[in-house]
Amino acid sequence: MPNSKLVYTTSGGNQCSICGKFLYKCKCQDETKQTAHNTPRNPQIQLQKKGRAGKEVTVISHVGLGGAELHGLLQLLKKRLGTGGTLKNRSIEIQGNRVSEVREILASNGTLNSQS
Repeated sequence: MPNSKLVYTTSGGNQCSICGKFLYKCKCQDETKQTAHNTPRNPQIQLQKKGRAGKEVTVISHVGLGGAELHGLLQLLKKRLGTGGTLKNRSIEIQGNRVSEVREILASNGTLNSQS
């Protein structure tokens, strides 16, 4: 089935609830299984402007979470900060300069170690 080109289907339950892709194309469950729950979490929080027409974006990388957990963290940050954001290359991008707010949310959530 991986090489099939589906034209029409009546079944609606064959899509991933996280990424929206068809289950045979989805890699969210695989990513969740691959990440170990005992890995130390030291996320990097950076402010970037390059290649964005001068607009600032807060980038959170090296979080150490699986696909579903990463998506949940993105939703939490977007809701708490009241701003837009996306997942790109296993990094979370939040619109605007929100470095200090993101650091506080991650520390209160237990995702950020106290050493950072």
